[in-house]
Amino acid sequence: MRHSRHSTLAAIALSLGFVGAFGCGGSSSNGPGKGNPHGATGVANGSGCSAATQCASGLCNNSQCTAGPSSVATSPGPHFGGGGPTSRPLTTGCAPNTAAQCGGTCEMSGGTPVTVLAPPATICYAGQGDLTPNDPTGVIEQVIETIDGKTYLHLRVTFDPHFVDNTYGVNASSGWLNRVMAGPMGGKAGPMGGKAGPMGGMAAKAAHTFDDLVGSDHVELVLADSKGDTVLDFDVDYVSQKNDAPCGYGTLGVSGGEGKMITGNASAIVAVATSIDRNLNGCGYCLITDSPKTDDNFTPDASAPNWDYRVVYEVWVDFSVFKGRGFGGAYIPDVHASPSMASTNTIEVTPNPCPPDWDTPYCPPSVIEEGGNCFSAPPTDGTCPQGTVPDIKNEGQSCVPANY
Repeated sequence: MRHSRHSTLAAIALSLGFVGAFGCGGSSSNGPGKGNPHGATGVANGSGCSAATQCASGLCNNSQCTAGPSSVATSPGPHFGGGGPTSRPLTTGCAPNTAAQCGGTCEMSGGTPVTVLAPPATICYAGQGDLTPNDPTGVIEQVIETIDGKTYLHLRVTFDPHFVDNTYGVNASSGWLNRVMAGPMGGKAGPMGGKAGPMGGMAAKAAHTFDDLVGSDHVELVLADSKGDTVLDFDVDYVSQKNDAPCGYGTLGVSGGEGKMITGNASAIVAVATSIDRNLNGCGYCLITDSPKTDDNFTPDASAPNWDYRVVYEVWVDFSVFKGRGFGGAYIPDVHASPSMASTNTIEVTPNPCPPDWDTPYCPPSVIEEGGNCFSAPPTDGTCPQGTVPDIKNEGQSCVPANY
């Protein structure tokens, strides 16, 4: 299946006009125009993109899409619940050395001064089998920025918490309990913990365990050049035994566990983070039997208020890997978890418009209720920072490094 999925990458990328695979919410457009010059079906047009920081792709009708040095910008970000009060969309200035922090630490501080080459933006993915079809199955956020003279492609992938989440043990969410009662093929578990039904249902067991996350969970990321050819293809490990981690478990990135390089050199992957690694080691919640208590709305547990209940993968890529080839975009062929709450552990996905109400950055309700403000608007003047040039692929609505 891997080969057939990848054979679709060029077609998907070209349908998006290869504008960096950025996207945002709003209505879809089926014809050409300034907001969507390539006429890609299902891609958001200018009417759905109100903020300059969402417009790195050229899929938004807004010319002020550049954040200069020392400014702070965010993507719209995934609007899934479960991120906790420290949850923030991808923010500029969060360098690779922030990978070990508790989730949200850098985003809340505003990051370090940077030159933003392509502002943060969000693209949504959906596939058949999603339990919440009105929301994406998975989301990519990405930004291209120069920090301390080094240029990075910073990517964050978030799965729908109705597909998989960071709840387990006695505090597993109700979605896992429902899965126990009905197996992947629709068969029901037998009474009193008996064997699975004839259609391949699951035998009664703990709804979801920490070991389930350690098992085979990973995400595959494909990074392509401006022609649609694969430059990097790799699996990111979610969590494995890790002797040097404070809690004894952590992500092994692309070099162990379920992580590996499929195409390209691992040296291009500068840093990796996952939400469970941040929970355990960054926040110091060494909970490997039972996750913090919560409810169906993922209300934070007072004993672990910063716990991220979402499954999130984050990578920093050395942008020089695209030198001479141009950056085409990032792509996830599927979302995978074993087990998942859905009827299948792998849902193949393609880019889809984000929901219309995802056009603005997501601020956790708990922050809003306390009178807080998650974001500060970046200063924009519609020009490209020094060393960058307008990207002709999207009518100059974003900037790219001059030498790539």
